[in-house]
Amino acid sequence: MTEAAKPEALSSVFPDDPHEPAVAGSGNPGSSRRTVPVGSVSVDQGLALRAVLDSLDVAVLGYDRNGRVILMNPAARALVEEVGEPTGADAVHTRMLLFDTAGRQMDGERHPVARALRGESVRHVEVCVRTADSPARMYLAQGGPVTGAGRLAAVLAFHDVTLLGRAKQLKDCVARVSAILGEPGPAGLIIATAVRIVGVMLGWAASEFWSVDRVGQVIQRRNRWQADDSHSAGLDRVGDLLKGVGLAGRAWQTRKPVWVTDLVTDPLTAAQTEWGPLRAALAVPIPSGSSVLGVLICYSDHDETPDDMRTAIHGSIAVHLGEFLERRRADDSSIALEHSRDEYITLVGHELRTPLTGIQANAEMLRAEPDMPAAERQQMLEVIHRRAEELNRLVATLLDVAGTRAGHMSLHRRRIDLTEVVRAAATGDDPAAAIDIEAPETLPVHADPDRVRAAVDELLRNARTWAPRDSRINVTVRGDQRTAVVTVSNTGPPIPADQHARVFELFYRSDELRHSGIPGAGLGLTLARAIVEQHGGTLTLSEPDEHTTTFTIRLPRHSA
Repeated sequence: MTEAAKPEALSSVFPDDPHEPAVAGSGNPGSSRRTVPVGSVSVDQGLALRAVLDSLDVAVLGYDRNGRVILMNPAARALVEEVGEPTGADAVHTRMLLFDTAGRQMDGERHPVARALRGESVRHVEVCVRTADSPARMYLAQGGPVTGAGRLAAVLAFHDVTLLGRAKQLKDCVARVSAILGEPGPAGLIIATAVRIVGVMLGWAASEFWSVDRVGQVIQRRNRWQADDSHSAGLDRVGDLLKGVGLAGRAWQTRKPVWVTDLVTDPLTAAQTEWGPLRAALAVPIPSGSSVLGVLICYSDHDETPDDMRTAIHGSIAVHLGEFLERRRADDSSIALEHSRDEYITLVGHELRTPLTGIQANAEMLRAEPDMPAAERQQMLEVIHRRAEELNRLVATLLDVAGTRAGHMSLHRRRIDLTEVVRAAATGDDPAAAIDIEAPETLPVHADPDRVRAAVDELLRNARTWAPRDSRINVTVRGDQRTAVVTVSNTGPPIPADQHARVFELFYRSDELRHSGIPGAGLGLTLARAIVEQHGGTLTLSEPDEHTTTFTIRLPRHSA
């Protein structure tokens, strides 16, 4: 604003009673000092009003008919300086750059100053003030035109409601995330949606979900939402993290929220990547009892000041995420148990009854015909023996599965060459088997060779069952410092999506297997997964929409 428009003292802005003459010699014919009695004391009205305005934490600005600021209290001066407007003698115009709650700039006739100067009353108008280095702040604008006050044509008061708005925003976000986590659908998609909701509703530049990998003892990024692509390059360079390393690793280790107010200089994050426009971050652990399932990280592209309210709300969101993951695990276990009961009935009705029927029928014939020729007798005894062996294998496998899943089967761990174990399983009794193996010369792991061999045997047996004639089965072995991986792939018919989640269930056999006459009791894949999990690893199946069906074993190379 020009020198002529420099904000003045209240006594020069507000005139006295228009019926009283101005004080001579004031240099401003439209101004004077007026005293009013308060009890037995006379109070200067202008000075009193100035003292009142100066004491307010509400920003009060007065405008002349041209929209120039001619009055501002200290709170208003701080607000104007915050948005980068000049407040000294060189200021020309301070119609602040304001935005509505939808993020649209309030220009022209929508601006509160323009409305007040048109004679409109401005009541409870929500406006947003943005700055380059700080989070946006919300204000309630109130005021209107002023008459009979000399040069003062309009007054507006801006009440900072940022904390109130943020509290509501945080509360709404928790409710929205809670609702999302209660919806049906794939867990990965629901988590990704929740991460996006957190980023969008709470104004973060990017948000990520990290999951603890118990096999490799690292924490890995599973998905990310970002407001724009300018953050991708830096964030992509942050790979898997050990416990205590980096932002996600520290939140995993401490099981407490971690604020970093300067990503570039903080020792925890400085060496991780080039952070680009990102300035600060908050990481909160996703709990499950006393352990941590993952970490939620939110990044900001402006300076942040840690506060207890936001930390607590993000912690609440993380608790909801942890409860969701635990609930999904419990639901999956409950469904699997129910399916197992149904499949057990089928097992008893077919897999057990068939050999028992053969044994009983042949035994009855031997009993009824004691003079049966020796050749026929021998043939029937062989049938009884073969059926008894089938029952024995089935019972042994059942006991093996039950013992392994319950942790009652001991592992005899030692240093073994995983490549050697896998090659032996792949060749077996048929060195010319249609199996392609890609593996390093050696890959040492600490495991039980017989149990690992049994798991690989089952995956190869399953691949041979489904691989088309004249096709080849692909087996790979690879590893890094912490984890060893074995994959077994075939190009047979894909597993239907509705059966995908059930392939590892106890006793489960697809309708196609039942009707094809292929023998089995639905125990092999269950046992293979139990063996792998007993080693602290995982056995997973590729998605149903992929061109090949791939089972993947991940084992820790070193026992815990």
